[in-house]
Amino acid sequence: MDVLSNNGYEIHAAPYQLADTGEWTINIHIFHDRRNEIRSRPYSAGGSFKTRKEAVAHCFNFGKQIIDGKSDNCTVEGL
Repeated sequence: MDVLSNNGYEIHAAPYQLADTGEWTINIHIFHDRRNEIRSRPYSAGGSFKTRKEAVAHCFNFGKQIIDGKSDNCTVEGL
């Protein structure tokens, strides 16, 4: 599993391969440990990539943007 820690959160990259094109999608789960209660939330974004490696890199960038409050559509508020 591909995991990256960022500002007290964990980003778990979970791209999957599209059957029709063979390309990879952006899908992540962000985990946060709040006083021994682990919470998570799934997120996904449009776009696809030719390789899994590219998709994982974009998953991590997407997760960092969400955690850093730089995403217009996604937030970690309440997580």
